Amino acid sequence: MPAFSRFLRYFVAVGRLGSIRKAADELHVSASAIDRQILNVEANLGVPLFERLPSGLRLTAAGEIMMASGMRWQKNMIDVRAQIEDLRGLKRGHVDTVAALIVQLSAFTRFLG
Repeated sequence: MPAFSRFLRYFVAVGRLGSIRKAADELHVSASAIDRQILNVEANLGVPLFERLPSGLRLTAAGEIMMASGMRWQKNMIDVRAQIEDLRGLKRGHVDTVAALIVQLSAFTRFLG
């Protein structure tokens, strides 16, 4: 899995749940791995994505922008995978269609023959 998609999975889960621990439990990864990913991106961007509160984490304005982008990215990835699956189906369908045509031509030539 690309590092960016890993970060987004972690980020979206934390944003949705408001807790690194809850996200870690849901994703079956360590809380420290999630925290490290978020801290690395925050350092890279130079802004916090979450407010760290005693009651949990809350998205900052930058975090809201990242969340919206992350949700769009996840939806786009679902669409891309569906399109690729459609391509796979077309290839199978093409082979099935050719195979059916060969069977029909074979039966027709036996009928004529």
